[in-house]
Amino acid sequence: MEDRIDRPISPEPSAHEAYPPYPPSPSWPFTGRDVTLAELTSLMEHSARPVLLITGPVGVGKTRMARELLSGAETKNGAKNGTGTETGTAVPPGRLLTASATESVARIPFGALAHLLPTTLPTAGGRPNLLRVLADGLLAGIGDGQRTLLVDDVHLLDDGSASLLLHLAVRSGMHGSTHGGMRIVLTGRSDVPMPDAVEALIRGNYADRVDLPPLGADSVSRLLERTLRGQVQTATAHRLWQYSGGNVLWLQQLVDAGLASGTLAVVGEVWCWQGPFQLSTRLVDLVSRRIGQLSAPVQRAAELMALGEPLGVTVFEQLTGPAVMDELDRRELIIGEKDGWRTQVRLAHPLYGEVLRRRTPPHRWRRHCRDLAEAIERTGMRRREDPARVGGWRLEAGDLTDPRFLLSAAEHAVLTMDFTLAARLARAACDAGGGAPAQRALAVALGYTGDGVRAEQVHSGLSGTITSEREQLQSVQLRAANMFLALDRPADALDLLRRTEETMADEAARAELAALQALLLAAQADWPAYAEAVARARQCVPPTPGTTVRVYYAECIDHFCHGRTDAALRLAESALMILSDGDDMPFLHAGLLSWLCNAQAFSGRLGEAEAIATAEYRQARESNWVASQGAWQIFLGRIAARRGQLRSTLRHMREAASILRDDATWGQQALLYGEWATVEAMTGNAAEAQTLLDQAHLAHVQSYRILHTLAFRMAQPWILAARGRLRDAARQAMRAADDARQEQAFLWEAELLHLPVRLGQSAAVSGRLVELAAVSDNPHIRIYAEHAGAFADRDASALEEVCASFQTAGMHLHAAEAAAHAARLWLRNGSTVHAQRAADRCLQLARHCEGVMTPAVLACWTPELTDRERDIARLAADGQSSRQIASLLGIMVRTVDNHLYRVYRKTGVTNRRELRNVLTLGLSEPTDGTDGTEAAGATDEFGDR
Repeated sequence: MEDRIDRPISPEPSAHEAYPPYPPSPSWPFTGRDVTLAELTSLMEHSARPVLLITGPVGVGKTRMARELLSGAETKNGAKNGTGTETGTAVPPGRLLTASATESVARIPFGALAHLLPTTLPTAGGRPNLLRVLADGLLAGIGDGQRTLLVDDVHLLDDGSASLLLHLAVRSGMHGSTHGGMRIVLTGRSDVPMPDAVEALIRGNYADRVDLPPLGADSVSRLLERTLRGQVQTATAHRLWQYSGGNVLWLQQLVDAGLASGTLAVVGEVWCWQGPFQLSTRLVDLVSRRIGQLSAPVQRAAELMALGEPLGVTVFEQLTGPAVMDELDRRELIIGEKDGWRTQVRLAHPLYGEVLRRRTPPHRWRRHCRDLAEAIERTGMRRREDPARVGGWRLEAGDLTDPRFLLSAAEHAVLTMDFTLAARLARAACDAGGGAPAQRALAVALGYTGDGVRAEQVHSGLSGTITSEREQLQSVQLRAANMFLALDRPADALDLLRRTEETMADEAARAELAALQALLLAAQADWPAYAEAVARARQCVPPTPGTTVRVYYAECIDHFCHGRTDAALRLAESALMILSDGDDMPFLHAGLLSWLCNAQAFSGRLGEAEAIATAEYRQARESNWVASQGAWQIFLGRIAARRGQLRSTLRHMREAASILRDDATWGQQALLYGEWATVEAMTGNAAEAQTLLDQAHLAHVQSYRILHTLAFRMAQPWILAARGRLRDAARQAMRAADDARQEQAFLWEAELLHLPVRLGQSAAVSGRLVELAAVSDNPHIRIYAEHAGAFADRDASALEEVCASFQTAGMHLHAAEAAAHAARLWLRNGSTVHAQRAADRCLQLARHCEGVMTPAVLACWTPELTDRERDIARLAADGQSSRQIASLLGIMVRTVDNHLYRVYRKTGVTNRRELRNVLTLGLSEPTDGTDGTEAAGATDEFGDR
């Protein structure tokens, strides 16, 4: 019998806890206010002041906050607000009095509190002290103990009611709540004047005031996911946060309108907003009321801002005049913000622009666009985005007479990644007689918007209109890029480049074409042809900047694939420094950044890789470049996977799939599904992983063959492992590693060779990993070699050092697996103390991995199960029937059921759904009550099965 390794309780949520895409709940949950609610609770319980005033703009959630505060979510001392946080101050039934002020009742003395006051006043004994009599009547019948009065919208109170509140507060401050006093909670708007008596509460230090700000972006995202009960696309959540301004009322209106119109819908298991915003009549009324009635000059200025924001202060002042600008500022309809050394002005809320644009008639719309274009042109259009913006306004104004300007605007729109606008401008330039340059710009824009077929049609019609070699060089490269990226025709792209190179007379042009061929050949892992192309590119001395950038790019891919990631980083950084905005191939910048990010992710610089991916995703989101949004979500998922953050990885992959659902640019769907399948298998979802891998093969592309190993060959071994076939998984990984070696993809070979070690299989990989570490500069390959060597030598101390190396590199799952191997070895050697320490370290690291179910960690998490029981339990938790499990493992159905019976008895569960919670690290603690004894004859993780 083996000594039991105690398993600590883990309160973490499951990595597989996903929201099904159900319709929204009828009541929005209380989310994103934990800190503020805790602050208010503390004030209620500990402040000596009798009044708590909660203020904020309309719709921010003041009333909901006050009710959550006073409800205590259920019971005092241990109440929960729905997010697991103990908050709130419960008021016993009968001791909470509520009142609401309204504009209509404000004209009636004591109207807001009328239902709480006595029906008659005493008439004997002279003239009564009215406020005291009303206060006594208000408190009558409650008895001793805590009493609370909640008054909503206190800014609308009549003077009498406000004075009564002041009297109650003074009385409570003098005598305390248990001697005739009362706790008073008020809500009111922060942007309007308060009644004088309420102001006196604040001046007299009788009230604690807490201003409730709008919800932040993260809080809005969480609120949407809890309400919609499903994952919400990052861009959709950000857009809803921007347009609602964090105002819950406006957010609800936007979501309701989106659901009603169908623009907010589930796409690939993720809620997405598709198309323009739909505004409900109520929301338009709310925003229109906030904007108010405007004079004609102010209305014109507001409409100009709605069509042109942001605008420089000087430009806007010239368009409207200082008095009008001051009026907009006084009404809080515009805000200023710094942009470098300039100050820009925009509308104070995005919904103002939506409503103003809806209300602007077409004739004024065209006139405003013309005025905006002329105003920016007078400044000299010094900002990078100015030509594209002016071009867009010219289109709206119907001014399509200058093809040269339209072409320039289209090219600038490409540089700012607004490819939809670029296509419109280029098409207008073609219609205005822009000729071949305009057609070339149109083809580029179409390629970036994912319409590669139409882009090729435009490119193919250019050949007879090109006169100069420079134009031919530019057109051929752009056409080849479209063939490679959008049409998945790498052979045709390379053939076009080679034929053109042979016909070019200019040596520099031939070198640039050879350099681009080298780049595409490196992406295809055709190393002999790549070397020849690099040699031809270097024959031109000195090389042009365009040739140098392309050669550096190609060599970056070469070094990365051969495990020299530090060299790849240096080349990518050098190429980005040389690359200028004027390069004829705008996709080079995005491509170089992607390979820089790859090199960082696979060389231990995960923080830098994440920073690049996050920044580029945000830029793509702002420009609405769909293909780039999907690409950078894949990169964010890849980085999270390297860290072992599996739930985060799955979120990124699901989102990428929803973004790229109708966009096949760059063949990203095949890469996405393959990498996604690997992570699903690592979380134990073998069936889902296999489905995704099948989808990856269906979406298979010829371009970017160097990434095929990552997409197609990493997943299958993990799927086999998730099905309990560890020996087959190790063999599959070894075969894939041999293929990667033949392709000279040494980085992928190292990843695949390390996989059997992670699975606990005794494959002879240490020697080859040492060889790879010697010829590479990649720190991860060195750690892989150390892990394989320590594993082969059964050296538990060395395995703990490997664990520390992985942890330092930020690779928590790899570290957890190394710690699990060390724990198993220490236990076999009879060192229980060392084994427990290593097991604790494994489980602490695995909690960062968000629901991992890899074999090593699972064995450490469930030491009471035998390996066979663990395999069957994992398949049962994945939804496989006993008959399916028997077929997969080559055993009898009765044997499966017997093993499951023992698993249920040891883990204390009664069904397969509960079993998944037990097997996934981070869910509820099993209550098995067993002594951790494994059955006789159980196989050893460190030997072949």
